[in-house]
Amino acid sequence: MQLPFQSKQTQERKNHRKIDFKDAASTAAFLVVFIGIWEVIFLLGVFPIVSLPSPLMVAQSLVDLIAEGTLIYSTAVTLLRLFVGFSTSIIIGVGVGLAMVKFPQFGKTMNSFAVGLQSFPSIAWVPFAILLIGLNDSGILFVVIMSSVFSIMISTYSGIRNIPPIYIRSARNMGAKGISLFRHVMLPAATPSLIVGIRQGWSFAWHALVGAEMLITTLVGLGYILSVGREFSNMPQIIAAMIVIFTIGWIFDRLVFSKVDEKVRDRWGLNQHTER
Repeated sequence: MQLPFQSKQTQERKNHRKIDFKDAASTAAFLVVFIGIWEVIFLLGVFPIVSLPSPLMVAQSLVDLIAEGTLIYSTAVTLLRLFVGFSTSIIIGVGVGLAMVKFPQFGKTMNSFAVGLQSFPSIAWVPFAILLIGLNDSGILFVVIMSSVFSIMISTYSGIRNIPPIYIRSARNMGAKGISLFRHVMLPAATPSLIVGIRQGWSFAWHALVGAEMLITTLVGLGYILSVGREFSNMPQIIAAMIVIFTIGWIFDRLVFSKVDEKVRDRWGLNQHTER
């Protein structure tokens, strides 16, 4: 005998599988149409072959980069830099954001600076990093951190400050205080806002990382492959690298951040309006 809540969970799993299948089918259909249009434009000769190679030429360049080991190694190096830089951004951003809440005057002042620095173009940090730190991995990590930390900082600060006061008053009336209040009430209530900030910070970090690798060309990475393709006018290699960069960004967004966001929204009942 199947209990009612078990039946509901089974149905929810089936619905999720249907949604995943529809998303995959839609993505596949879009890619087929896109590649088809690309091939037609190539065959019509709208652009010179140097400027717009065929999909087959790009696929061949992608295979060559994989066979040489260049693409795999560069992707691994880029992802390692991303992991180190973005993890550091989360630690610093959350830590400073909590300090901003703890000390209101510092929070007001730092929030204004953070908003201004968040709008600062990430690529503009590269010359500063080169002169301050040098042409090395630390310079690239500096650019990644400075491009993403302020978004996380602001979301932490805003998320905690925007917690409904009734949550905190109710928890205090039931005896919660100090670490217990923060862990069981404030942190969960601020999580939706924090997830949005981390997701946005990830986007900034990814953009900044590839841009920094393109300018600091003494180090390997996906940005380095783009830079070499530009130097030798190798458009198939450039497009192949762009496809890899897009695919990594898409995978992270769809399989990591979207899933986490959906779980948080389900936990807080924020998806109820979509079920009607």
